[in-house]
Amino acid sequence: MTSEDPVAAPGPLEIGVFVAELALLAALVYVGIVLPGSLAGRIVLTVVLLIVFVVVWGRWLAPRAPRRLAPRVGLVAKIVVFAIGAGLLAWAGPVVAGIVFLVVTEAVVVAAELRRRPLR
Repeated sequence: MTSEDPVAAPGPLEIGVFVAELALLAALVYVGIVLPGSLAGRIVLTVVLLIVFVVVWGRWLAPRAPRRLAPRVGLVAKIVVFAIGAGLLAWAGPVVAGIVFLVVTEAVVVAAELRRRPLR
């Protein structure tokens, strides 16, 4: 079984990426909740942030995305998506949390992507 085989068991890096994706979803919810404004405005912001992430990830970045980006472009897009999430987290909450989130998620995502699809 190869790493591209859809029935292959996920390895530790793939599980790490999944956890990073869940952490990004949680960070986006946190950002939407803690920013000042009315309750309705915060709920709308949270929903919009989640929808944008899910659409972008599901359409172009997920392993089984229908229009998956080329390896280099996909890696850059993943780096940008997680960097935006880390920036929002740092802006809405403790800066240290955003920095830790950025370092950990980027390391896991880049390592997994390079293992799965070498850049050519």
